[in-house]
Amino acid sequence: MTINRQWRVRRYPAPDEIIGPEHFELTEAPVPEIGPDEFLVRTLVLGTSPAQRGYVDTRKPDLVPLGKVMRGRGLGVVEASNHPDFAPGDWVNASMGWQEWSVQTLGRGTVQSMDVLSVQKVNRSIRPSELHLGTLGSAAFAALYGLDDLGQLAPGKTVLVSAAAGGVGSMACQIARANGCRVIGIAGGPAKCGWLTDELGCDAAIDYKNQDLSDELPHHCPDGVDVYFDNVGGEQLNQVLGHLAFGARVVICGYISTQYLPERSPGPANYTQLLGRRARMEGFVIWDHVKRFPEFFERLHGWYLQGKIKAVEEMSPGIESAPDSLRSLFTGANRGIRLTRVSDDPEPAE
Repeated sequence: MTINRQWRVRRYPAPDEIIGPEHFELTEAPVPEIGPDEFLVRTLVLGTSPAQRGYVDTRKPDLVPLGKVMRGRGLGVVEASNHPDFAPGDWVNASMGWQEWSVQTLGRGTVQSMDVLSVQKVNRSIRPSELHLGTLGSAAFAALYGLDDLGQLAPGKTVLVSAAAGGVGSMACQIARANGCRVIGIAGGPAKCGWLTDELGCDAAIDYKNQDLSDELPHHCPDGVDVYFDNVGGEQLNQVLGHLAFGARVVICGYISTQYLPERSPGPANYTQLLGRRARMEGFVIWDHVKRFPEFFERLHGWYLQGKIKAVEEMSPGIESAPDSLRSLFTGANRGIRLTRVSDDPEPAE
């Protein structure tokens, strides 16, 4: 009998506790049977996102109950099907949970305020499969939408990216470069900063752990920051607001530095610079733009084929590593888009 290994929520982390393996339990169950209009999916790759910390945050409304399989999207292959629109061998992107096998059906769900299909087919000729969750996935879509639609990129603009060595940030740096911008990344530690300049093509990188932003920003951005793509919030955002160019755009994608603090943090004192510099600050959630995902995919895939952007997936091996993958996002151990490889890609069809 084939076994389905699953990570279930054992206990909820305290507000000031870093999430990790101690909050989950790896269990075994039989591979489920499928019913009418259902199909069985074998998980290939699981995505990892800071948002998953919110699924076990007792202050959040969509809490995963104790003892239930941890939530998470992934990419898998259909192994058996009773659904007319899905056949064995199809690749799908779906909410699979932290498990090796899942039963899916083509339902609809609400993501933010949008009614969307719960399962989407992906092009299995584009390999390896992790590209669909990484360089050509939602993190990259967030970077593209935020920079293009809200940041209004133009060649020659100075673009500053926080958490630049992370999933969204590493794609934002490359997308800005592909659009002819001058790019400065903010990251923690010389290794990450070297990766940004040597591998991803950033013009410069600021090591916030060992360098003072108040000194580095005037040096690297003497005319101010035209577009700030922010994933961090907190004091980094406050300092950048004090160094904006005239007509700058501040794009708020995340605020990881304060998002899970026990107490609400104060807002930036330098927000008045938005008035003086005639600047705009706007936040977004990429899931409000699901209908544009095919457009984003095509643009990113074109740049990928042209060599203008590089794959930035960082893979953890085996379902066993899923909790450590999530933990790494909060300890600074990750680089690029962190994913968990659950099983091997099927061989290409002849």
